[in-house]
Amino acid sequence: MANKDWYKLTFQIEIDSEELIIWKLNELGIFSFSFEYLIKTENKKEVNIWLPIDEWSESSIIDFEKIIIKLLNINDSKNQFFDWSIIKEEDWLTSWKKYWTPELIGNHFLILPCWINLDEKFKDKQIIKIDPGAAFGTGSHPSTYLCLEKMENMLLSNKKVLDIGSGSGILSIAARLLGAKEICAIDYDYLAINSTNSNFQLNFGNLNDLTTYLGSFNEVIIKYQLNKFDLVFCNILAEVIKEMIPNIYKCLRKNGHVIFSGILNSQKDEIIKILNQNNLKLLDLSSDKDWVCISAQKASNTT
Repeated sequence: MANKDWYKLTFQIEIDSEELIIWKLNELGIFSFSFEYLIKTENKKEVNIWLPIDEWSESSIIDFEKIIIKLLNINDSKNQFFDWSIIKEEDWLTSWKKYWTPELIGNHFLILPCWINLDEKFKDKQIIKIDPGAAFGTGSHPSTYLCLEKMENMLLSNKKVLDIGSGSGILSIAARLLGAKEICAIDYDYLAINSTNSNFQLNFGNLNDLTTYLGSFNEVIIKYQLNKFDLVFCNILAEVIKEMIPNIYKCLRKNGHVIFSGILNSQKDEIIKILNQNNLKLLDLSSDKDWVCISAQKASNTT
């Protein structure tokens, strides 16, 4: 297989714009990015984005620049704002690794880059080893953290769990660490399915208790008749979540729980309204800056 080279795009933003950039990159299906504080200007961060050259034409690059310029309401010319460079495949991991360190989530989880040895002081934590590879980022996103914080207080022993939009597999791994007996992971991107399987194997040495499905959620649950889940977590964009809620209700068992994340604060009221319309009772709402995580439960008097 030929080596894949990468564009590396760098630009600076105000710190307050970080969540907006994360949301837009996720919406565009771009997962390889990092943020770095600039020491000389404490109110700014440097954004680094890696894009595979063979998937990005000159016109798509121009379109992407226009999206960022409009998103941030930038007046500067692109020559002053954007810095493009080319990273060879063999330099990819070196370029990527320096931006990622172990991260504590909530009271119990530690996300550990697979190339870093575990510090003795973290021995009592639930360790989630992740190899981002070249297709997916580190999972370093507020919506993922909100999900993990919600999950760590749930009793998942012997439970049946569904991970919608599994990505790198972080939430599926966390569910297994918390004792889930049967885990189903769905993603429409084959690279995500490969990443979920690979990282699950990295953590447990096998794929026991995990079944992955390639395709859209609504298609997969009908095709494979997936149902009676104790817990569903759905960490994707709100616009996609809205369309899934009726079928998420159907695949939950009575009293089953669902965790929604990837929702901006401005979108939460609409999501809650749709939950109510589908007999899903709001249990809890947590937030991190502009991001919201919602947990709900299927009523016991429904089928």
